[in-house]
Amino acid sequence: MSQIQAGQKTIVLFSGGKDSFLATCKLIEEGDSVVMVCFETFAGIASNNAKHGAKRIIEKYGADKAEFLGTFTNAGIWRQLAFPFFNMTPTEIIEQFGELTMSQFNCLTCRSAMYVWVIIKAKQIGVKKVADGTRKSQGFVIELPCMTERFAVFFKGFDIELVFPVIDLDDDWLLKNLLLQRGFVPKVIEPQCLVGAPLQGGKEPDECVRLAAARYFEKIIVPAAKKMIKEEFPITGGNFI
Repeated sequence: MSQIQAGQKTIVLFSGGKDSFLATCKLIEEGDSVVMVCFETFAGIASNNAKHGAKRIIEKYGADKAEFLGTFTNAGIWRQLAFPFFNMTPTEIIEQFGELTMSQFNCLTCRSAMYVWVIIKAKQIGVKKVADGTRKSQGFVIELPCMTERFAVFFKGFDIELVFPVIDLDDDWLLKNLLLQRGFVPKVIEPQCLVGAPLQGGKEPDECVRLAAARYFEKIIVPAAKKMIKEEFPITGGNFI
């Protein structure tokens, strides 16, 4: 049984990578008690590796401050959010949303599916705060203000605060050093996404891609997500076996 009382928790989207690892540490040090949740995505591998990072955090801060809820699949939710896109021609996609690349589409729908899962869980256990290790320096659309601000507004509609503890951290060397300062060797074995394509040349997506992602979120994801949350889409399942 959890040692953390309901109403005092912050749910953290925890991949076990350095970003979510540091974000979790910062939340605990600021007084939060955290519940770490990892997701087996529709195109990810080795998600169970997250439990190793979670164990390191629990050992340092204590079971009264941190717990690992487990690894869960968001595939069913993701399919609901992504399916409308699959039967559209490129011309129809451009006409309705703009030039949305597949890499950004995958990230947008996958992260949104995680958020739907977390909102349902937060409502079930009475949690009012959710945290994500997003860093805008990574340059993906979902980590830029055009989407993080929209995500935060969406959460607010359910009386839940969405926070990004490391969003402005843009120095990878500093990130590793901040983990070292906390007594952690900055080596992790986080899950790997197979379709999260790196941005070419390290550049942020073009404005047209950012706008297309925002349009898809507003037109397709928001209404579908609200319906699933209202109906409490089943989220009890863990990994596929």
